Amino acid sequence: MSEEPSARPTVVAVVGSPRPTGNTAWTVDVALAELERRGVHTEKLMLGDYRIDPCQAHEACASLPACSQADDAAEILDRVYSADGLILATPVYYEDVSAQMKAFIDRNYRPYELGQRLQPKVVGLVAVAAETGVEETIAALKRFLALSWQEEMPIEVASGLAASLGEAAQSEGLRAAATQLAARMADVLLA
Repeated sequence: MSEEPSARPTVVAVVGSPRPTGNTAWTVDVALAELERRGVHTEKLMLGDYRIDPCQAHEACASLPACSQADDAAEILDRVYSADGLILATPVYYEDVSAQMKAFIDRNYRPYELGQRLQPKVVGLVAVAAETGVEETIAALKRFLALSWQEEMPIEVASGLAASLGEAAQSEGLRAAATQLAARMADVLLA
């Protein structure tokens, strides 16, 4: 009898690439396949498949029964905040996260104002650049995490370069980085 997915730890991957078959998504797929192989349940959320409106900054979030925006952010945040492990993945756009990832980050303001914090046991960060900006992008994701969780958790990183569509699949370095990120995350989650 197979084990129910809910009995296994779950990793939610939030992918801020508009390309469902792009280099960033491919890198995440490698990591998720390794996590599944090791017994971790996974879920991939392509932010481009959802409607996440920009934060309206009304500064009254905590006093409202729910966010006043009628989009998909609340559903995504519910899944992210209940995950045992979290992967945040983005292509590098102008030395930073993509617009999709930035909208997701900004919509974490309501949970922050309500005193809710991320509680994964481990986080993986993935950044894929054409040329430069990986370090700056990883730093931006780490700044978000520093504001969004109560206790410091292990952070694993997989990054690399892939300039043209499909180039990541030819990169042994990116494949190895994604596999190692997943292995280290699984070690924490299954300990």
